[in-house]
Amino acid sequence: MTWRNAQLRWRDLISITVGLAIGISAFSLAGPRLTTKLTGVEGSFRAEQCEWQEDWDGVRKRACAGSFTAADGSFTIHPIAAEGLFETDPAGPVASRVDGPSADEAVQPGLMSLAPLLGIGLIGFAYPLWVLVAVTRDLLARRRRRRGADTTPAASPAVPAAVAGTTRTNSGVRWIHAVPIAVSIAGGIFMCHVAVPRLITQLTGVEGTFRAERCVWEEPDPDGDRTMKCTGDFTASDGSFTLGGIKIDGSFDDRPKAPVRARVSGPSAEHAVQMDVAGSLAPIGLGLTAFAFPAWALTAATRDALDRRRRRRTAPADNGPADPNSWGPLPSR
Repeated sequence: MTWRNAQLRWRDLISITVGLAIGISAFSLAGPRLTTKLTGVEGSFRAEQCEWQEDWDGVRKRACAGSFTAADGSFTIHPIAAEGLFETDPAGPVASRVDGPSADEAVQPGLMSLAPLLGIGLIGFAYPLWVLVAVTRDLLARRRRRRGADTTPAASPAVPAAVAGTTRTNSGVRWIHAVPIAVSIAGGIFMCHVAVPRLITQLTGVEGTFRAERCVWEEPDPDGDRTMKCTGDFTASDGSFTLGGIKIDGSFDDRPKAPVRARVSGPSAEHAVQMDVAGSLAPIGLGLTAFAFPAWALTAATRDALDRRRRRRTAPADNGPADPNSWGPLPSR
């Protein structure tokens, strides 16, 4: 699809769907927190229990839960989790906001914590917005042409027949597709990076049992449900080694009281994984699906480049005047 011809093809529909899914997902996660930061009830949060947790880039920080007291003293919420992670345990009250007396998360002031999600959402909506503008321009241009044809009785000049070798079937890959291609590649790499090592450990790791010692509530998901992340001890089935203070991959609805079947990559492992192979195959499938559009774009662009090369070799020499309205290798109409 180009500015001159806004006809939607199936590949454009795939790009639009991927962009809308990414944009809607990002804004659905950031929207409630943004609303709370701007319009929530002011107050203070006091940390009572903190646990180590890794952020998105692997840095260990403190996730805390405690109590929130409204600034006007109208209500107190206990227990409640704090948004985000802290470098160290908060020594005193932390300025925060909640969306009401029934809130289960206290958010800190400032919008920088939401900047990555908002940026991803805007990138996701960029291509669908461009398509909407292009289609609108094309429809308006067609309407103007139809009105001009109705008011002009004279016949339009005949369009000269295309000379063999001067037109071609274009793959449709344009620079605007770079955004969904980059997002798809990044999403596919992230999914496979997270899930493939986990699946390898599940299939070939050392089997044993995990006993939870410390658990902390995670932040609520988009549906408002909360799960627990746990650390504890892992003991190999043959008793050859024991790992203390190790994290287990995955989450629990409640603190596990009985030993949990798990596997680790070896005696030097930093985390254990649960025996849920489906939980690893799902993100791998999503990663492969994300790679589908970039793979198609690479194949189409390669075939298009080879086709142009073959046409240049077989096309007769053209010494006629250049068409001032031509866009180079693309037909001008």
